[in-house]
Amino acid sequence: MKRSINLIFILYSFFILGFFLNADPNSGAFGDYQNHIRVINDFENNLIDTLFNYDSYNTRHSPVLYIIISFFYKLNIPDQLIRIFSIHLCLFLPFIFYKCLLKKYPKVDKEILILLSGIILISPTFWSLSIWPDSRLFGLIFFCLSIYYFLNFRNEKNFIDVLKCIIAYTISSYLSPNFAVFSIFYFYFFYLEFRFTKKIFLIILINIIFSLPAFLYLLLLENNFLFNPASPGAIGEIDYLNYSNKLLIISSIIFFYLLPFFFVNSIKIKSFNLKIIFFSVLLVFFLSTKFNYNFNLTGGGIFFQFSYYFFKNNYFFFLVCIFSFYVIFFICKHQKINFLILFLLIISNPQYTIYHKYFDPLLLILFLLMFEFKINEKKLFNYRSIFIFYLYTGSFLIINIMK
Repeated sequence: MKRSINLIFILYSFFILGFFLNADPNSGAFGDYQNHIRVINDFENNLIDTLFNYDSYNTRHSPVLYIIISFFYKLNIPDQLIRIFSIHLCLFLPFIFYKCLLKKYPKVDKEILILLSGIILISPTFWSLSIWPDSRLFGLIFFCLSIYYFLNFRNEKNFIDVLKCIIAYTISSYLSPNFAVFSIFYFYFFYLEFRFTKKIFLIILINIIFSLPAFLYLLLLENNFLFNPASPGAIGEIDYLNYSNKLLIISSIIFFYLLPFFFVNSIKIKSFNLKIIFFSVLLVFFLSTKFNYNFNLTGGGIFFQFSYYFFKNNYFFFLVCIFSFYVIFFICKHQKINFLILFLLIISNPQYTIYHKYFDPLLLILFLLMFEFKINEKKLFNYRSIFIFYLYTGSFLIINIMK
C-alpha cells in the first residue's frame, strides 16, 4: 500500500508543477478558459441578462460552472486562487473512481486499484481541464459518482442509492449536458429491476421534475447553446447530422483506449471472424464516402490527426477504423448493453467538431465500470499490466505536451 501512495504523491507533485507552469496538454483548455472569463465577467455584472442571452456567446459549455465562478469573482477572490481550489476539487475524480473500482472488483488487491485509479492523474484531459477549469470535467466527477451509487444499488438493492444516482447524474448533466443521455442507460437497468411498479413511476417523475428547468431554458426560452461550434472556423459548418464523421472518429478513439487492454491480454480475440471483418470493411467503405470532417477545425482524434499530418490523407485513418469496428463488434456481439453505451456516446456529441478530450478519461471509466465484456482479471490487475497502462497513458500525455 505504501508504494501506491508514494506513486500517487509523485503524480500529484507533477500535476501541481503542471499547474504552476500553466500546462495545457490538450492545447485548447487555456484558450477556452480565457474566452469564458468574458462570460464569467458578464455573469458577475448582470446574471439574468447574460443567462437569457447565453447562446450568443458562441460556447457550447453549460453556464452553470461559470455562474458559480462569477460568485467567487464578486467576492474579489483572485483567479489564481480559484484555479488552485478547482484543481483540488478535481482530485475527487480519481478518488471516486477508486471507490467505484472497489465496488466492482471487491476481491482485487486494493493497492492495484489505487494504482489503476491514479492513471487519471496523467490523463492529458484531466491535466488541462482541471488546471483551466472546465464544466466537462466537473460533470465527469458527478457522473462517476452516479456510477458509484449505481454499483452500490446493484450490490445492495437499496432504493436510496437509486435516488442518489439520479441526483448525481442530474448535477452532472447540468454541469455538462452531454452526460444527460446516460439517463437512458440508468433507466434501462432500473426498469429491468422494478418493471411497472410504483418505484419505476417515481423514478420517471423525479427525472421529469429535475429536467424541467433544462427544458424550459433550452426550448421555451430558445437558448440552445448545445449546437454552438467549439471552433470559430466551424461557424457555417451545419453538417451536424453526418453520422459518418461521428461513427468513424468515435470508433477510432474507442479503439485507442481499448488497445492497452489487448496489450496486457486482459481482452483476447481468440479467432478472426471473416463475416465481421467483411462487414467492418464494407461499413468503413460506405461511411468513408460520406466522411467530410475538416482537419483545419482541429479535433478528430489521434488517428485522424496522425493520418492527415503524416500522409496528408485519410487512408491510414480508415484502415484503423476497420480494426476499430472489428474490435467493437467483437466485444459487443454478446452484450446488447455495450451497443447501448456506444450509441449514447455517439449521440452525446451532437455538434460538428469532435475532440479526443471528450472521451478521456471517460472511456477508461466506462470500460472498467459499465461495459459488460469478459476481462481476464488476473491479466489486468497486476503490477506488470498497471505499468503498461501507465506507460501508454504517460506517453500520450508527453506527446500532447510536446506537440
